Amino acid sequence: MKVTVERLPASQVLLDIAADEDEFNEAVEKAARRLAREAVIPGFRKGKVPRHILERLVGREVFVEEANRSLMDDLYRRALQQEELIPVGDPDVEFVQAEPLAFKVTVPVYPDVDPGAYRDVRIEPVDASIDEAKVDEVIERLRVSQSPWVDPAEPRTPREGDQVTVDITITEGEEEFQPPLENGVFVLGEDQLLEELRTAIEGLKVGESTSVEISYPEEGENAPNDRRRGKTLTYTITLKELKERDLLPLDDDFAKTYANADSLEALRERVRANLHAERTREARAEAINQIVDKMVEGATVEIPQAMIEDALDEEIEQLRQRLSYRRISLEAYLRSTNQTEAELRDELREGVERRLRTTLVLREIAEREGIEVAESDVESEIDELTAGADEAQRDQLRALYRADRQFRSAVRNELFDRRLTDRLIEIATEGRGPVVNGWEPPAETEEATSDGADAAEAAEASAEQPAAAAATESETASESATEEEEATATSS
Repeated sequence: MKVTVERLPASQVLLDIAADEDEFNEAVEKAARRLAREAVIPGFRKGKVPRHILERLVGREVFVEEANRSLMDDLYRRALQQEELIPVGDPDVEFVQAEPLAFKVTVPVYPDVDPGAYRDVRIEPVDASIDEAKVDEVIERLRVSQSPWVDPAEPRTPREGDQVTVDITITEGEEEFQPPLENGVFVLGEDQLLEELRTAIEGLKVGESTSVEISYPEEGENAPNDRRRGKTLTYTITLKELKERDLLPLDDDFAKTYANADSLEALRERVRANLHAERTREARAEAINQIVDKMVEGATVEIPQAMIEDALDEEIEQLRQRLSYRRISLEAYLRSTNQTEAELRDELREGVERRLRTTLVLREIAEREGIEVAESDVESEIDELTAGADEAQRDQLRALYRADRQFRSAVRNELFDRRLTDRLIEIATEGRGPVVNGWEPPAETEEATSDGADAAEAAEASAEQPAAAAATESETASESATEEEEATATSS
């Protein structure tokens, strides 16, 4: 076999492959014997037809065609192995001649990656200190979330932070646009009401009603991705109830009752520790992102289009699966976003290419830095993961995890990522570490942070209380596909 290789743009290669005379003749002989075994010709038993008679009957070109069919595949595979090429897409074959066989193949291959001067990348460690105002903010959210709703002392119109109960009807001309919303409960400034509706509600007293007309654009960034597009709708709102928060005093009793803390200062310390720990994790992630971005920026790699298309296929399939968990089809999602699948692919392409480029560069750096994970490393990690289990269950858990290929793969990937990340940090910070003013766990780590975490999570949750689905903005376009009637009522 003779092979010449020409490198083409976009990580493609042109292989010019020609069979040697001897291997071609051998392939033809094998094809002739194979055809002779299968031939059925009057006057001869099956498989006993002399070759010269079969060749006279069917022609030598049949032998050659049969030989080239298998020889071409064999030569292509051998050429890839010889030139150490990894195809990432289907080959485009150009037939040159039949005797002896010669052909050309254009195929996208795994790209060459030049990571550049990645060892020269430097970053400054990220500051993980926290502002005391953040502590105040979390405690205030906790206070607000725990404070009871009460009637205002005097009749008044709603304002920021009030809870309102409303009835809303929506019409298009004289026709009902969708079923009315009854006893919808919203917190002004927290739930995402349409601005026009919020303004209208803020002008009402309990028992009063008003109407507001809203015209939705047909095109442009502000055009809704649902059936409101291009329509003018009339919203009629009745304010049925108004509540305000009776804010609890921030004192030791509050800390004991709502955060299981000994005092308000103890609550502050726990919240501070939790926020500092979280900020330290964020700072480390920021540092790693800076390092990776700089290393990828300095690398050279041409990604073949076939790899990008495969990655896009996988991205679309993952989206389809995520939607299916919510009983939404990809087609319904595309209708809700007013997109075709081709437009969705174009939207996803930039991010997919960026992630693919990052993966290829980091893989090359890992190989150059000797980052690897042995089976013994996986075993040791499983031992550590199960060390805290009861003695009676420990051996059973270890046996279960060791037999689970998917779990072992996840452990191996985690170890690999951890080792690579640690090495990148060591290079880019010259051993200083990714964070300054970072949180350090106290001796009683679990106890010291758990209550703080509870307090912080409770405060965070207060900003995420469920509102009536009819009036809040859908989190994603896919939600609006299944909740179109509700989403179009009052949300932005």
